[in-house]
Amino acid sequence: DAIILVRQFRPAVYYRDVIKNTDDTNKKSSEYAGFTLEMPAGLVDKTGKSRVQIAAEEVYEETGYRVDAKDLTLINSYRSSVGLIGSLHDVYYVQVKENLREGRGGGLAEDGENIEVVYLSTEDVDDFLRNSDKVVPAGLLFGLQWFQYAKATHKLPPSSEQPRAKL
Repeated sequence: DAIILVRQFRPAVYYRDVIKNTDDTNKKSSEYAGFTLEMPAGLVDKTGKSRVQIAAEEVYEETGYRVDAKDLTLINSYRSSVGLIGSLHDVYYVQVKENLREGRGGGLAEDGENIEVVYLSTEDVDDFLRNSDKVVPAGLLFGLQWFQYAKATHKLPPSSEQPRAKL
């Protein structure tokens, strides 16, 4: 069993860690300089579609797994960058099987996305959470901690559970 993540180039991270940072030669020389590990995600910018429909589309675009929006379970919503823009983020959970893989993922070339699908073994989540040398957003840490809690308390939703949020 594995958690599907994406490794994505983020210009702001590259600038901060490589261009501006002159002290850390490891980050400058890394083949993944400027890349972050994240949950599949996207902008809510598609007119006429709900947030959960957009989330399902992003899962396909970034990972190649075709999931039905009705199978996504809303875990929580939170705001990030509250001192600047207050972005609203929804965190969903969905179980996938290999037979749902219909594409290669990687994002949309026309949007300039550079995305690699990464599989994190469920057995390695604890070590991943303790390893501070990864460049990850807080939302991923939240999602992984939720997963660990839900797994330990036997509260992982079944793949057919409906989202709990009003859409």
